[in-house]
Amino acid sequence: MKIRLLLSFACLSWLSAAAAGIPADGRHCGLTRPPADAGAYVTPGGFLLVWPRNAGFARDYSGCRTLWVMQSADDTPLLMRLYFRGGRLEAVQGFDGRGGQSARTCVRPFDAPDCGGIEGNPLTAPDLPTWPRLCTEQPEHATCRRDPE
Repeated sequence: MKIRLLLSFACLSWLSAAAAGIPADGRHCGLTRPPADAGAYVTPGGFLLVWPRNAGFARDYSGCRTLWVMQSADDTPLLMRLYFRGGRLEAVQGFDGRGGQSARTCVRPFDAPDCGGIEGNPLTAPDLPTWPRLCTEQPEHATCRRDPE
């Protein structure tokens, strides 16, 4: 009985991810921690970590791009997961940025009441220039003096 209950919960979570417009088995959609080569995006409040960076994000990219809030080198709660199909944003899953559960999911055409402004937000654009993660700790490094990629 316990096994059946666990399997039903596992199936429900997979179905809810798929229903939310983000395939559970989509490319890079299962990431929970930022890879070492995640890029740094600067905001007025600090750094966000982004993966994949633009170099790994072709115009026809299908899969997820994930953003984390960098509170410290070891504390990087999820902020949002973006799902692209053929280079076009299809779904956004937002988190509270403090390590809490999923706050909301919006899917194309993004016309739900809480989903306004998604397509105009620079964080959801396919082209999201970032610096190497090294720049979060060594801003004077020569690489960090160049424009973000």
